[in-house]
Amino acid sequence: MERSQLQVKPREQTGKGVARKLRAQGLIPGIFYGPQRKSLPILLDPKALRKALHTKSGLNTLIDLQSEAGELNGRTVMLKEFQAHPLRGGFLHADLIEVDLNRPVRVAVPLKLIGQPAGVVLGGTLEQNLWELSVESLPINIPDEVQVEVTALEIGQALHVKDLIVAENVKILDDLEAAVATVFMPKLVEEVAAVPAEGVPAEGEAAAPAEGEKAEGAEGEKGEKGEKGEKAAKPEKGEKPAKAEKPAKGERPAKGERSGKSGKPGRADRGGR
Repeated sequence: MERSQLQVKPREQTGKGVARKLRAQGLIPGIFYGPQRKSLPILLDPKALRKALHTKSGLNTLIDLQSEAGELNGRTVMLKEFQAHPLRGGFLHADLIEVDLNRPVRVAVPLKLIGQPAGVVLGGTLEQNLWELSVESLPINIPDEVQVEVTALEIGQALHVKDLIVAENVKILDDLEAAVATVFMPKLVEEVAAVPAEGVPAEGEAAAPAEGEKAEGAEGEKGEKGEKGEKAAKPEKGEKPAKAEKPAKGERPAKGERSGKSGKPGRADRGGR
């Protein structure tokens, strides 16, 4: 754990107007919080604060205060909260809290993924689900970061908080089942793989008949229906069935061909009398 130094001064006046004047002079207002004392307004140089936090520990850096005021000089603090400019990004306000080096504190530590997953080599995509880890430890034992080895991850696999390795004197506060990193197959690739190749039926579907087979099958099916005695096809609309031919006028059927009424035999069939 790296440590830095920061020069601060007590601030007698408070309010928005005072804060604007301080910023015009290149300073910013702040508040010092002690564990057993009241809060104390302070002023400091924002550039000096940025330099003090420019370490591997980042926002978790331990800062030793230097001041002409005895109540501030030699105190070890950490950055509690800060306000930054929305466009320029510089500090506008900073709250510092005193820490006891013999008592544990709770902080958020950044997570850093190490290595290239095996699933990524095969076309998968690595997604980081968790970027910080909440831990509890003594101030001097706070890790700068927690490294996460992801080389062995295959497609469809994930690393969880319970898989992380931290020092014995560091306690993890996050849900142990929370996912830290996951390797998955991109959705577009999955959709392309699900589309069958041209001419190859999808799983569970019958193959489409080749050209010419459909007509033959239809004709064979009609022939089978005709053999079963189904009704003959009706004439098309507008087409009348042909009538039986009548004998020409004056032409009589040959003797013996005429039939009697009600199905009685003709004269020739009854024999002469």
